[in-house]
Amino acid sequence: MPLAKSAAALPLDMPRSGAPFLSLAPMDGVTDAITRALLTDYAGGDSGISLCTSEFVRVTREPVPEKVLLRHCPELRQGGRTSAGVPVTVQLLGGDPAPMAESARRAAALGAPGIDLNFGCPAKTVNRHDGGATLLKFPGRLRAIVQAVRDLVPAERPVSVKLRTGWASSERMEEIALAAEAGGASWLTIHGRTRMDMYGPPADFGPIGRARAVVAIPVVANGDLSTPRQVDRCRAISGCEAYMIGRPAMARPWLFRQLRGHPPDGRAAYIALLLDFADRLIAAGTTDHRTLGRLKNWLSLSCRIEPAFRSLFDAVKREQHLPALLKVLVAAARDKGGNDPVSGRFEPVHGP
Repeated sequence: MPLAKSAAALPLDMPRSGAPFLSLAPMDGVTDAITRALLTDYAGGDSGISLCTSEFVRVTREPVPEKVLLRHCPELRQGGRTSAGVPVTVQLLGGDPAPMAESARRAAALGAPGIDLNFGCPAKTVNRHDGGATLLKFPGRLRAIVQAVRDLVPAERPVSVKLRTGWASSERMEEIALAAEAGGASWLTIHGRTRMDMYGPPADFGPIGRARAVVAIPVVANGDLSTPRQVDRCRAISGCEAYMIGRPAMARPWLFRQLRGHPPDGRAAYIALLLDFADRLIAAGTTDHRTLGRLKNWLSLSCRIEPAFRSLFDAVKREQHLPALLKVLVAAARDKGGNDPVSGRFEPVHGP
């Protein structure tokens, strides 16, 4: 079946020296199109987010059908951008160059403003099936995949690469980074942990700096970037001026704006975001049960970053009915002092 026609993707801003670049990390099962729209619509669309990336699309022996690409990245139907105009690149995950390349070509034909290649996912099920971080053990294969994708994607569309610092250690970081660059990567995003680290120890920004020193393309740092102070520390160690933020965006949706010089918001803004999230899920046809679960998951993940929200999660974690949970959130938003700023008073808990 021929690919659907779409408008040509508008060019996106790439990470470059001296220009603020803050991307929203793809998190499987979390940052779907509804979440991407929610976070990029924050502050009336002035969210501070430069770029979003879809949750990974698994590529096996055959290229991914058009309908699967559209399901993972429905923004392709609107020029590859969220409702706020933030571009969304399509992330592919797999270990076979040919189907990866053809899937990337199809995504670009549908209007994807860029392609991202996932060589960082640490999930055992993914790694056992020749995907994600397992390719870090084989820089030559990683290069071949990047090159195959680059060859089939229009030259004006960037092909970015998501990495970790290595499989069991970071000693091959430079070799991995150079392989991705040699394959034609437009930029690298590096999570400051090895695959074996998973999400446990603190992110190590040193290997990211080593990678940045040997490649000529931009490097985006990722991992434990929960506060402006942590970003400053990352900059000092890695030299990076571009950053990808994941779970902290759920706890502090104002963090992107804060890193651009705006003051942090507070609990009332956070709760308003959760209520908006519920409205969007329901409008999209999500069941009450599933909406309840996603709100609890959001609270659970974010209170690990922002301890000020722990009591709010504790108040709703045993709720079995969506209306009861929403009632708790509305009441909490009306509490006196509910808009007190909370961001920046706590050090981050380790995570993406």
